[in-house]
Parts: sequence; structure tokens; C-alpha cells
Amino acid sequence: MNNHDESKNSQNVKRILVIKHGAFGDIIQANGILKNIRLHHQGAKITLLTTQNFFSLMETCPYIDNIIIDNRAPLLNFWRQVTLFRKLYQQRFSLIYDLQNSSRTFIYRKFFLFFARWISTKRKHHPISGLRGLVEMLAANNISTQDALKPDISWLANDVSKLLKKEGVAGKYVVLIPGSSLNHPEKRWPYYNELAKLFMKDGIQVVTILGPDERELKKSSSGTLLSNLTWADLAGVIKSSVFIIGNDTGPIHVASCLGKPGVAIFGPTTSGLRSELKRRHFDVIKVEVLSELSATQMHEKILNNKAYKMAS
Repeated sequence: MNNHDESKNSQNVKRILVIKHGAFGDIIQANGILKNIRLHHQGAKITLLTTQNFFSLMETCPYIDNIIIDNRAPLLNFWRQVTLFRKLYQQRFSLIYDLQNSSRTFIYRKFFLFFARWISTKRKHHPISGLRGLVEMLAANNISTQDALKPDISWLANDVSKLLKKEGVAGKYVVLIPGSSLNHPEKRWPYYNELAKLFMKDGIQVVTILGPDERELKKSSSGTLLSNLTWADLAGVIKSSVFIIGNDTGPIHVASCLGKPGVAIFGPTTSGLRSELKRRHFDVIKVEVLSELSATQMHEKILNNKAYKMAS
């Protein structure tokens, strides 16, 4: 094939933009949606529009070919918008999947990227979850939803055997995720330290994962503490564990979407149903008052968990 033919074929490749700015848990949950879009458009070049925070998270995702960064600068910041839309125009997208469906992407659609065909959800909350709204969006456009509710993010997980060896973790271990974003401290179950001690008394190793917003939890956390992990190492540590316990927070979505056995603890402020965390081996515990669920009660629930018994 000569250079002219290669150039012609390159121009004929369908170029698709998928918009998903965040948040972390939502991007993880959307991987099944991305997979079904990829399978429906085999041979197309698919670009993800997301924020800088999630570039390293998604750069190895097998369902996309390219990433364009949009840090959602104020819309009145003219020069930042010109730089972004120049990049988008150069790609000549013919089809855009808007998985964010925000007021910002509505403006993009109406004023900047109006030349492309847009596929999005209806601008209202789905009665079950945002993920179910995306599933309906695919079905309405005759796209298979086979993987939409069972995202597989095994591609994200690093081999962390050397990291664990360095930290003195050998054999089977459970993971505790005691934090949440600084904006939602009310989501934090308060007894992870006590739970860790109960597991260690049983002879079970405990790995406690802390994020950048959770430094204050170091003094009150037991077991092997791992903080500020990369996305891939976070997934690797979770993948290699036997069971995961955590709050309604991004990393717990990694556990659920890796197909790991575990449980997420929900208080009164958020919905376990809307989280879409519950899967074959992963469960959700909902309580009206987080402080009234003791470490002893939680420990007993886990010891009686069928998935935990099988894994340990």
C-alpha cells in the first residue's frame, strides 16, 4: 500500500469522542460501557476526554486509543477554551458519547461541537443509578449492554509482589479502606482500627490503604499502612488480597470491579443501591447510624461471609 492509500484510509477511520470527566468511582464503573462502545465500533479511533487527575488511570485502558485533557477551566476563560476546542476540532470527531451529561457538556454540544452526532442520556437522574442510565443509552442506540453492568478492570492492576515483599506482607491478607474524600467525612465508619486488631488476633494480615486526603488516619490505623499508591498499584494490592472492607469511596469501586470478595459500609447519607457496588462476590451493608455498627459485629459478619470463607 502506498502512502497516498494509507493517508486515505486514515482519513476514513471513524473518530469517536467519549466524554467522562469523573469522578474516580464513576470512571471505574463506566469501564463496561467503554468496552461495549469499543466492541460496537471496531476499527474506529476512540478518544477519551477527561481531567488530568485521571490520565494515568486511563492511559492503559484497552478500550480507548487516545486521551485529551479537559481540566474544566471556567467557561469564561477564553484562551483555555480555544486551546481545548482547537484540539477537538483537529480530530474531526463524527460521533460523541457524552457519559458525563453535565451542564458543561451541554454547552460543548450546543456551541462548540454541534457538527458531530451526540449520544447521551436524558438530562435527568435515573431512578436506580447513573450507570443504569448509561446502560439504557446504549440499548436505545442498538449497542450491546453485555458488559455494561459488570466492568472488568483487570487491565489496571500491577504485579505488586515486590511492593508487598518490601512492606513485609506475605501470604493472604485483607484490605481495609477507612477513608473517603475530605468533602464527605460522614461516610467514614469509625472502627477500622479495632477491626484490624480483631483480624490480626485471628492471625490474618491486614493492609490498610490510605489516600492523600487521609493522612490524619495514619495514627489511628493498624496493620501495614500503604499510602499514596499509584492507580495501578492500588488495583494490584486489592487484586492480590482475599477480602476488602471499605467505605463508600473510589477505591472500593476498584475492588467491586475487579470481581473481588468484599463489603462496602454505607451510612444514611448515600445509597448502596445507587452505588452499583453489589456484585457476585461483593456486598453492601447499610446502617442508619455508622457508629452503632461495632467492630465486633462487623468482624462476625465477615467471618460468616461465604465469599470470605472460600477466599481465606
